[in-house]
Amino acid sequence: MFFLVDIRFLITFIKNIFKLHNLWYNTYMKYLIVVGIFLVLLVAMLIFSITSYSRMVKTYKKYDNEFVYCNLNGLQFTSYAIGALKLKTRIYLIDKELDECYLPKKDIVCISKHTAETSSVSSICIAAHELGHAVQNKKQTWLFEVQSAVSLLSRIGLFFFPFLIIAGVVLLFVPGKLELGYTLLIIAVAIMLLAFFLKIITIPMEMQASKIAYNFLKENNVLIGDELKHAKKVLNAAIGTYIASLFVPIIKFFRAIGRMFRR
Repeated sequence: MFFLVDIRFLITFIKNIFKLHNLWYNTYMKYLIVVGIFLVLLVAMLIFSITSYSRMVKTYKKYDNEFVYCNLNGLQFTSYAIGALKLKTRIYLIDKELDECYLPKKDIVCISKHTAETSSVSSICIAAHELGHAVQNKKQTWLFEVQSAVSLLSRIGLFFFPFLIIAGVVLLFVPGKLELGYTLLIIAVAIMLLAFFLKIITIPMEMQASKIAYNFLKENNVLIGDELKHAKKVLNAAIGTYIASLFVPIIKFFRAIGRMFRR
């Protein structure tokens, strides 16, 4: 008799477990699917970012050891090109290598001290590419204006991205806040995809800057022969890092969190 009672109790207990499982499954599964999709997209984009940057660094280092026939270092070339292109752009030296950029509002081209002091295909190409942006700014091309607006939108979106992720994940485990957490994660995914799309549609601007740079190097005989072939590889690799740079703030954010937990 006691045995039968135990069996009935066990069967009832198992049924209740299955009911709870089905309730949990129906309640949480859609949220887990969203989180899973987000994680897959994030990992895929981060892998793309890291591999693009790695290819750029590999190409850069390869041709940074190839000294140019014209014997101009990056600073000398930049000064020469500014004069030849009739620009009013100023030069600012920075410490970090491969962190060169152009500041359109101040009309300043920033080049690293290594680029400034080195006479190589890579150094010449990096400086030439940034000066390509200076030419775009001078001509006020529509691509450059679109890129400026897109960069602002991307920076604003990516500023809120990490906070939305953390808040969304935390709220998934708070009773009564599932819908809010789900909504925040959806917004975070939408921001990431929008920023990625906006970055992609401005690739033509980077391609145009590289084209301006290549044509200048060729027409003014700054680079010749195989140097021009290698210059094209460096300039093409730089376009990939433009997209990759989108995820740099995200990577830095997760690294900061990682350092906090290690402490």
